[in-house]
Formats: sequence, C-alpha cells, structure tokens
Amino acid sequence: MKRFIVLTILVALLSACSGLPGDEKIETLVRDNLLTDGLGDLFSLENFEKTNGFQESDNVYIVDVEYDLVFQKSFIDVVKEIRANPTGPQYGMFGSKLLLSAIQSNFGQFDVGDKIHKAEKVRLHRTEKGWQIAG
Repeated sequence: MKRFIVLTILVALLSACSGLPGDEKIETLVRDNLLTDGLGDLFSLENFEKTNGFQESDNVYIVDVEYDLVFQKSFIDVVKEIRANPTGPQYGMFGSKLLLSAIQSNFGQFDVGDKIHKAEKVRLHRTEKGWQIAG
C-alpha cells in the first residue's frame, strides 16, 4: 500500500513539473517580452487576460491573450528625448530614426494615459529552462 501511495505522489509531482504554464507565468512572459529595450518606459501593460489556449504538441502551447498598453509618455515626449540624445540607451538596440518610425507606425500619435487594447496569439515553447515565447 505504501508503494502505491509513493508512486501516486511521484506521478502527481512529475505531472505538475511538466504541465502547461499558468496564467501568471504567461502574463510574466508576455510582459517581459513587450517591455524590453526601453519600451517599459514608454508604456505599461494592464488588464492582462488569457482568453484561451491549446496544446499543439508536448512542447508547444498556443495561447490567446488580451491586454491594454497604457502610455506613460506622449509621442512628442519620445521625440524630444530622442532628439536630445539620439545615441542614448533609453530605447535599447533601436536607432533613433528607425525607432520613431516604428513607434509611429505601430501606435500613431499618443498622449500620456492613452490605452491601446491588444488581442493576440502567443506561441510558447517548452525549453530546458521552462516555457518561453517563440521567436
């Protein structure tokens, strides 16, 4: 009987370790992915929700998520920052002209507090170091 209990506990522990990522882990992965290269100074992520998901294979999980990006700076403030220090580290690997073009094409003109609602599919891969966003 003890053997059966130990085996049952062992199977449960192994299943928990190899399971799908929880909602909090998914939110952390999405947040970390979005707020890289200085963009965490530009906007924050709010109202995150995992709306659906399916396991494509043992190592691939596709998740539908929705969230709001809330701007912490206006587009004009970003332009002023970049003009004042075009080679500065505030926006990571992006060059200043390329960055401004990318920001404007993705978000248009925006003011502090403006929100953009996003809904997207996120592809997660199981790696040796846990779940990670693909690509």
